[in-house]
Amino acid sequence: IFLMSVTVFPVRLLLVSSLMFLGWPFAFIASMGRSDYIMEPQSWWRRFVDVCLRAIMRALWFCSGFHWIKVKGERAKPSEVPILTMAPHSSYFDAIPVTMNMCSIVTKLESRSIPVWGTLISYIRPVFVFRSDQASRRKTVEEIKRRANSGGEWPQIMIFPEGTCTNRSGLILYKAGMCSNPFWFQEMAK
Repeated sequence: IFLMSVTVFPVRLLLVSSLMFLGWPFAFIASMGRSDYIMEPQSWWRRFVDVCLRAIMRALWFCSGFHWIKVKGERAKPSEVPILTMAPHSSYFDAIPVTMNMCSIVTKLESRSIPVWGTLISYIRPVFVFRSDQASRRKTVEEIKRRANSGGEWPQIMIFPEGTCTNRSGLILYKAGMCSNPFWFQEMAK
């Protein structure tokens, strides 16, 4: 462990940091001038940026030690399944499926201010929630419903309904909102 800590770890850390800083300008430029509420057709250069960012993020996870990521099954189209629910939310490595698919996520507003990573989060057009404000929670649910009913115009939304990281020993209660509402699917159909 000592030998790997002084040889392999610094190299991996350098590579991961370099890839994050390489991805930042792509995400920053592609996010400029883009509305968070209106879905406009994605131009050719934004599609190019999307492909580049997927490649950079895959290289980042490879350098982090995730050499082979096995995917079972096929990903459903956003028009068929607008919302993906994932649980348990146990670590920051849960970002792997987000970056592989460039799905939108529901995240706390404070995530936007994380240096470098916050720009990458903003690029995927997340639904931000201010956790201490009840009105913000309601607006978040409304925004998720609006995007889900867009007919596939918006990227899929990946939700971690626990709302926080856990120790993976079991599921905790889901946060109050649409995932805890048993009639949520009926509401979505309306």
